[in-house]
Amino acid sequence: MRILIFSFFLSICFNLSAQPKKGAAPKGKVTFLYDKFDFGNISELGGSVRHEFKFINTGTAPVKINEVKTSCGCTSTNWTISEVAVGDTGSVFAVFEPEGRQGPFEKTLSILSTGSPELVDITIRGVVYASKLKQNEQYKYMYGSLAVPANLIELNQVKYNGYDSLELAFFNMGNKRIYFYKIESPPNIQVIKSYDNVLPNSEYKLKVRYFPKKPIEFGPVRQEIKVYTNDDTMPVKIFTITANIIEDFSNLDKKALKEAPKVFIKNNTLDFGNIELFASPSGVFEIKNKGKQDLVIRRVIKNCTCLAPDLSTKVIKKGETAFLKVSWNYVNMAGPDTKTIKLITNDPTQPEIILTLKANVIE
Repeated sequence: MRILIFSFFLSICFNLSAQPKKGAAPKGKVTFLYDKFDFGNISELGGSVRHEFKFINTGTAPVKINEVKTSCGCTSTNWTISEVAVGDTGSVFAVFEPEGRQGPFEKTLSILSTGSPELVDITIRGVVYASKLKQNEQYKYMYGSLAVPANLIELNQVKYNGYDSLELAFFNMGNKRIYFYKIESPPNIQVIKSYDNVLPNSEYKLKVRYFPKKPIEFGPVRQEIKVYTNDDTMPVKIFTITANIIEDFSNLDKKALKEAPKVFIKNNTLDFGNIELFASPSGVFEIKNKGKQDLVIRRVIKNCTCLAPDLSTKVIKKGETAFLKVSWNYVNMAGPDTKTIKLITNDPTQPEIILTLKANVIE
């Protein structure tokens, strides 16, 4: 009962105070829900920070903000420009630019309105600290608000029956917490996040395990990881992972090595000499197996779409020969040129072989 009486008393007092005095014109009144805001610690290089101050018109007439003055050029503002009716709300936004202003700060925004009183002050404060990134040369590339060492990760050699580990590193250059909502990766790539966000001016690392994809594709492969965040400037971060998948010959003993397949190519170079522009010369590489087991050409990799390799067979029996015919559709500029083809084999002594094509184009 005492609480009800007290609430009723407060209601009467508020209504009486809201009533205009006899002879006084009705006036609006800008009443902020709070008139101070602390940004806390913010990064000097993290960009501007912004806060919305909301107010209620607690007066007896509509109120309009005519002007907002700031105490420093480092602070900008905008506000509700239309009249705010009695009981309705409006906003004043404070924007602070921290670059070049290390240390604590406190700035005032003075609101001039048609209300009573005509002048009301609000305050923002915080501490600007130097970004750790200034002392760390690891993070060289901006990926939205996050800095990264690179968005291309190269794995040199990954055994077809093993895996490799790596980390995707980030540095939050912004002044808000960045959340990692979702990560998309191929089935052969495991991405582990120990937590789902990174604070301003802080590091974050995703642990990645890379397994060769099935079916096995020997040689260079290329895949992507997509990281979805709440970063305003670039919400989706795409990372490309390249790897060179190799066969594991480490368990072969001397006897197995003697019985292994053995590649023999009499001439690793095709020289077409002088050819005309737009010509399509072709030639043949002979690939012989001088070993005791089947020689398998696992993959034929060309370094130009202008090459058209055609292998007679991928499995070459003991003592037999396969033929690799290569056509070169030449549409480049005049002058000397060189192209290559890489063979991936199961020969433990020559798992990779480079074949070269040469030509001198004349007009």
